[in-house]
Amino acid sequence: MNVRVRFYGMVYDEVGTREWEMKLDRASTVNDLLSILVERHPPLSGLVFDNEGVFREYLEVAVNHTDIIGLNGLETVLNEGDVVLIMPPIGGG
Repeated sequence: MNVRVRFYGMVYDEVGTREWEMKLDRASTVNDLLSILVERHPPLSGLVFDNEGVFREYLEVAVNHTDIIGLNGLETVLNEGDVVLIMPPIGGG
């Protein structure tokens, strides 16, 4: 299946492009996608995972504009045509 991944902030700076289209196996999860991204672009590793391989929760990840926290977290199953957004936290005053 195909999904689009959009990058923002420091993740965009590291990848150097706004969007990748990725082909994944059916029933792939957000965690699977993140692991593949790091495998294909190793410099992302330190932004996405800590030294123990645990996801850095300061990154915001959304599927079709819904934060994965409101879905099934890293185990959220992706579907054909989904759009995954990866960005630093958004804050303001």
